[in-house]
Amino acid sequence: MAARPSIQIPAPGADKPSWLRVGAFALVGFAIGVAWPKLAGVRLGPAAPAEAVSAVAASRAAEMASASAAANAPASTAPAVSAPPTPAAANVSVTVGHVAILSCKTEDGESLKGKDCGWLTGLDPLIQTRLKRLAQLPATAENPGKLNVILGLDFKNNRISVESGKSSTVKDVDSLKAFIAGEVKSMSLKPVDHQNERYSVLYVVNISTGTEAAAASSNATTTPKPPSGEALPEGQAAVAWETAIVRDAPHTGAIVAHLPRGTKVQLGTSEGGWYKIKFGPSFASEGYVYRGAIGK
Repeated sequence: MAARPSIQIPAPGADKPSWLRVGAFALVGFAIGVAWPKLAGVRLGPAAPAEAVSAVAASRAAEMASASAAANAPASTAPAVSAPPTPAAANVSVTVGHVAILSCKTEDGESLKGKDCGWLTGLDPLIQTRLKRLAQLPATAENPGKLNVILGLDFKNNRISVESGKSSTVKDVDSLKAFIAGEVKSMSLKPVDHQNERYSVLYVVNISTGTEAAAASSNATTTPKPPSGEALPEGQAAVAWETAIVRDAPHTGAIVAHLPRGTKVQLGTSEGGWYKIKFGPSFASEGYVYRGAIGK
């Protein structure tokens, strides 16, 4: 006869898990979960903020090092800087002769030459002052020689044109001519006493450098002598222009005489740039002459 099956019912509390054993398993699993990624080199999430900040700092440090290396680079790698223009040499002398009338046109359109054109009183002081400013131009120091300046005077429209003569010996005629054009561009012809509406006149400009300039400057400070070279008594002068116009009154007075270069005159009072003079045999004749015509 078979044995009868039996059923065992556990006592109360026997079916509860052992918390000690559970805790041991949990501790071992945590240790393995933390240690294994580090040992295997596996990143389980994004970089921590501290690591990102360190990466940015390293990048900026590299940029600063690169900038410092560029600043300390040899001077030969720096871009070239253009040198300032060379100023004109201090020992440059510019001397300007008196006006020479080449030709003119009357109000009726008639063309005349030289002395037939009449007078141009008061032009020399205006033009000579501007031509002497060539000494301030840097290019002048490199262009010693002669420059023939031909001016076209249009009294009706109050304009001046500038050309250069073919016999000029300076190298860079164009730069000197351009400078002169700028100097006379705004000059007014109204102070100049003239007989005709249009003139073509010549000024000879001599440019010297070095020892020649020093000699020219020294000679310029000496008292001018008449063309003959003789010294004149006190109160006398000699005509310095090719022809000096003598009038019975300053500026617009009637013409009473034409005195050639070298004629001696006795000086009287000065009035607005005009001298009252005595001239002729025994200085018996009187009139007025512009100061530039007698070198004053």
